[in-house]
Amino acid sequence: MADADAATGAPGRSAAEYGLPDDEIVAEVPVFLTQKLERQLHLLQYPQRVGVLRPGELLPRAARIKPVHGQIELDIPLDVHSPMYNKARGVELGEGIADDGRLLDTTTLVSVDIPKSSEYLAAVVRDGEVHLTAIDRVTQLRPSLKYLDRIAEKKAASRKADNSDDEAAEKKEVKAQTVQVTVRSAQAEEALRQQQNSIAYMQQRLEEEPWADLAYFDVGTDESAAVCAGLVAGSRDDLVCTMGPDEYLSAVIGSTEPDVL
Repeated sequence: MADADAATGAPGRSAAEYGLPDDEIVAEVPVFLTQKLERQLHLLQYPQRVGVLRPGELLPRAARIKPVHGQIELDIPLDVHSPMYNKARGVELGEGIADDGRLLDTTTLVSVDIPKSSEYLAAVVRDGEVHLTAIDRVTQLRPSLKYLDRIAEKKAASRKADNSDDEAAEKKEVKAQTVQVTVRSAQAEEALRQQQNSIAYMQQRLEEEPWADLAYFDVGTDESAAVCAGLVAGSRDDLVCTMGPDEYLSAVIGSTEPDVL
């Protein structure tokens, strides 16, 4: 990876050899790329939280994931004994999670994918070496308000039950209808394909995928430490670049040619 001087942290080549201003180089740090946890790292953002999250601060009561789509839900307990908690309102909203007069004692955070504007890497510094692992997904955890939808559904069902007698009287007899079987044209098949690829269709597929329980281990646990060990490269093989400088920059940031008006 690096020469003996770099391995010991001693200055090696001058800045001029790198095409940099003539500043003193105080150390060269070996950088390793590891793929042990490739496509397994998710960066979770908490836009409603200010500052750094401390261990145990957001310990969820339950966690779930949809493996195919990668959506995550965390049930975070609420402090119902806090003087800031409105218990009367908590009982009203609790109807959206249970029918037994339970307080709304959890807030559910659901992940929303954020388009990546660049590549993100997780870095670990170990024994003077930097180990990098690519992050697969970037998501934000936002509050889910599904309990409000359930309350609205209950109210709608109650109104429907009250008006069921009137609705039954107004119903008309259903007449037999002839079912016509047709063969779709090429244009119809293309329209159907576009519909299936629409946002509505993808959302339906997401909602239909069942949840799977997800084990959550906070920072400082043995399980967390075991996974973090995978962020350190196990081999010391040199990377061989097959691209020239211009080709590499084009692959990373796009064309290096100046825009011509």
